[in-house]
Amino acid sequence: MAPLTLTGQELIDSAWEQHSFRPRGFAAAVKNVHVALIVLTSIFIGLRIWARGWLFRALKIWGWDDTLAVLSYATFVPSCIFVILSAQYGLATPDAELTDALRARAALYLGYWQMHYAVSSNLVKAGIAVALLRLTTTQRTYRFMILGILISTPTFTAAVLVVLISTCEPLGAQWDLALGDCKVHTVMAYLSYIFTAFTVILDWACAVIPYLLLRDLEIRQRVKVSLMIVLAFGSLAGVCAIVRLPYLKYYLIEEDQLYGFANITLWSSVENGIGIIAAALPPIRKLFRYYGTTRDRTYSHDRAGALETIGGTPLTKNNVSTQLKNLSPRSTKRSEFGSQGSGPWDRLDGEASSKENMIVL
Repeated sequence: MAPLTLTGQELIDSAWEQHSFRPRGFAAAVKNVHVALIVLTSIFIGLRIWARGWLFRALKIWGWDDTLAVLSYATFVPSCIFVILSAQYGLATPDAELTDALRARAALYLGYWQMHYAVSSNLVKAGIAVALLRLTTTQRTYRFMILGILISTPTFTAAVLVVLISTCEPLGAQWDLALGDCKVHTVMAYLSYIFTAFTVILDWACAVIPYLLLRDLEIRQRVKVSLMIVLAFGSLAGVCAIVRLPYLKYYLIEEDQLYGFANITLWSSVENGIGIIAAALPPIRKLFRYYGTTRDRTYSHDRAGALETIGGTPLTKNNVSTQLKNLSPRSTKRSEFGSQGSGPWDRLDGEASSKENMIVL
């Protein structure tokens, strides 16, 4: 007598009764990569919060891009956890080593992963777009492009999620049709190619637009090179989306489907993690510059003036008048800085040496 094949709610009930197993081979690699992503993004988001929300709190520089970055991290971590759980029940494991119930349990977790990944990915791009808007106050063309990213990304993703939620019951049926009905399974398989192409365009746009803005900007070469490296790192997110493209065929291939799905989840999560880390690098750069140029690393009232004026020179000594010389040698007029200062300052003219020790946060 052939074994009874469970479907629908019976299969779901059986799936939740299964015990996890220790991932091996590719499954173990998928699990370890996601653990590493959680650790790395936690470190970088933690440093970003420390720099923007605490160390430089007097400057009041916390913005919507920081809030969106934290929200993207808050949804990214659960997405990684669901992939780890899925790997313990069959993700990245050949069908020959699994039962129907184990495959169903892994697919249920993938449904939860898909929701969190979609939200987190949109929040990452929205945070980067908001940050870029601050750099393009006069460039209308770039602003329109960035606003297009800010509006089109969540609109497209929200439409896809609404369709999934309304037509797939449960969400895991998108990954295992034996779990229930999912009328748009085939349609979503083809839409995934469009979504990936859309993601590649947006990821590269988020890297190319800042490059175009910085290319002709008159800043120190060392600063420009460091920013270009950050942008190059951020562009790797688009590379991950391209790598993911060949594995989308597993939406329509039933044999060893979970093994193929593992590549989709792996490169999607890496793409998202790179976006979160890349967006945190510029704020963290200010943190390292602050500690690298300060002898006393404690934030005290004696150093408050240096921080608040973004200049690195304390301006909190009482009853000391500071005089500033004019930038241009053509004028000899002197201006009083006020009743606070640390001594006379010589202003730099246009031909002043670039080797002056200046600290700019």
